[in-house]
Amino acid sequence: MQTHAIDIESIKGHPATDTVIPAENSLHVEGLNLFYDQTSQVLFDIHLKIPKRRVTAFIGPSGCGKSSLLRCFNRMNDLVDGCRIEGQLRLEGDDVYASNVDVAGLRRRIGMVFQKPNPFPKSIYENVAYGLRIQGINKKRVLDEVV
Repeated sequence: MQTHAIDIESIKGHPATDTVIPAENSLHVEGLNLFYDQTSQVLFDIHLKIPKRRVTAFIGPSGCGKSSLLRCFNRMNDLVDGCRIEGQLRLEGDDVYASNVDVAGLRRRIGMVFQKPNPFPKSIYENVAYGLRIQGINKKRVLDEVV
């Protein structure tokens, strides 16, 4: 595979680079390993910094771990039986996997849209009602009407 780099010095003075300032990092990933069971490791020693207020894209072939990594960011893998994560993942300095993290609040901050539907391993009813439930709407009549 061929890699390309841009020589920043060669584009100095270009209007787009005159306003670029170093970005604060929002998400820090250090030594992340992801296992879907005892023998199936799918992510290996990931180190990554994602800046605030910048577009970040993960590009690669099918099956290389892009979605698995994204699912780590908002703890969607918590819903997968046998899933184990090692390493650190910090959002603005806070450990995403700390026991006191409000997972629903985290998922409101780190939303994701995947190419294919990716429902939670729950019933269709519960998948549709999930958005309402995390907003505090739990009345069965309201949920039934929406679903």
